[in-house]
Amino acid sequence: MQVTIIGLGLIGASIGQALRARHGDKVTVIGYDSDQEAHNNASKVGAVNRSEWNLDDSVKGSELVIVAAPANAVYDIFEACGPHFEPGAIIIDTSSSKRAVTDWADQLLPSTVDFIGIDPLAGAGSTGQKDARADLFEGKRVTVMPTINSRESSIKAATSLIDDLGGKPMFMDIDEHDSFSAAVNGLPLVVAASLLSVASASPSWREISSFVGSNFQTMTQPASQDPALGHATAVTNPEMMVHWIDQLVGVLSLVRDSIADEENRYNTDSALADIFVNAWEQKLRLDNGIEPGRQSENPLPTSGEATMSLMLGRLGSQLMNRTKLSQRDPTKYDRRRMK
Repeated sequence: MQVTIIGLGLIGASIGQALRARHGDKVTVIGYDSDQEAHNNASKVGAVNRSEWNLDDSVKGSELVIVAAPANAVYDIFEACGPHFEPGAIIIDTSSSKRAVTDWADQLLPSTVDFIGIDPLAGAGSTGQKDARADLFEGKRVTVMPTINSRESSIKAATSLIDDLGGKPMFMDIDEHDSFSAAVNGLPLVVAASLLSVASASPSWREISSFVGSNFQTMTQPASQDPALGHATAVTNPEMMVHWIDQLVGVLSLVRDSIADEENRYNTDSALADIFVNAWEQKLRLDNGIEPGRQSENPLPTSGEATMSLMLGRLGSQLMNRTKLSQRDPTKYDRRRMK
């Protein structure tokens, strides 16, 4: 089987590595990227059997074409490759803006090919091709978004690809996907870029930068990604991005007004305190895999309980705290600590 991967960044290179690791000589992976360095690196890490320097030629003879390029490049790829796809080929797109890409597929792809969109929910914290690896998708959810025009063959191809990657297919509606993606992928990119822009625009940025610690580094980490990805994520999913930015602006306005409120700013039951407490609780639940709306079946120890466990041993700690732990929801913050 011959597979073409267009776009040899983190996702594309990882898919190539996974396919070659899974199928060996039974699959030939052809790689294309507009960046020559990406071509060279993909060959070095074993993501492709060979690189093709002409986009049109890269898809010839391939039964499966995986487009792993930024969303705003997909239109041009579909337009250029449309006449050159093999009849019966299946085209799979991995970008995060499914409504736009699906519309372009309807407009530009010939009726002789199948199309379906997927979105691998992997790679958070990674900054590019250097982090590519064959097991990037292992155990991770990969969303699959059939449309009314999706054929059974394309759906099977998508789920088969996900199996090869070691991922878990999860079917979604494209509107729902784009909203969720804007909230947890697009918005952090915008926030990171905005935070850096605000801080670095200050005349005192040189002095401010010496104060940079882990909080600032963590908050701005998404800005380390290729700016083309951030720009593409924003402009190809505009309605959803504007919606979530509006929500963020509303919360930031509330925070600003609450801090400026001299009379109530120290109130631990204020809207400002609510925001910090809710964020703390939701982050704790997220980090510990507790689904929203559910209480943890295994209560999380407080710092005091953890110390007691060290001093008295596991059994002694459990006996002394059995009643309290059975009643306390550890994901609820004790506001007395704020006073």
